[in-house]
Amino acid sequence: MFTKLTVLQRISVGLILAIAFLLVLGSNRLDKRHFSTIQNTVNSVYKDRVVVQNLIYEASTIFHKKELRYSLDKTNPSVHGIENEQLESILAQFRKTELTSKEYNLLLELTASFEEFLSLEKDLSNTAITEPKKIAVLAAINVMEQQLHGLAKIQLEESEQLTELSNKSLDMNVLMSRLELGFMIVIGIAMMALIFYPVKKMVPSTEDQVSKRT
Repeated sequence: MFTKLTVLQRISVGLILAIAFLLVLGSNRLDKRHFSTIQNTVNSVYKDRVVVQNLIYEASTIFHKKELRYSLDKTNPSVHGIENEQLESILAQFRKTELTSKEYNLLLELTASFEEFLSLEKDLSNTAITEPKKIAVLAAINVMEQQLHGLAKIQLEESEQLTELSNKSLDMNVLMSRLELGFMIVIGIAMMALIFYPVKKMVPSTEDQVSKRT
């Protein structure tokens, strides 16, 4: 069948096949890019948002226990020591995650507040619990809880943005697949038209031949 095609038709078919190959190649590269974006986004949501949210929950639980204990004028230095080690570990794990600028600054504030709290708690463990000291400690805990609340809010905002990015990549991938299918159909129709319905050369009429001779 292809042997019956003229040189021009063969060139046209070759161009169509080249276009189809480039289309498939380009679509494949775009698909890989979109899937890579989705994969990175999913990993980031888990490693930098879900895990961090759990760290925030653990820290909030410890601060709540401390707040309740100091409100009831009950202190236990050994328990405080264990809890503070846990909080230091939580902050260290938090710093290893990927942080936004806002998140980084707020984490610095939380770290500074925690250092001040440790100083207050150490001073309180060496003396009797007075009302002013108890108020100062409870106020320090409240500040850290507010900072944790701010960090938790950032996790929700960042998770929402990452989810939107994943959805955009998926929508773009679906759109590209539809466009690719449409182009392949058009290319297939063009090839069939060239193969089965070749353009015939215009045969000059007798009158045209006569007029050319004269």
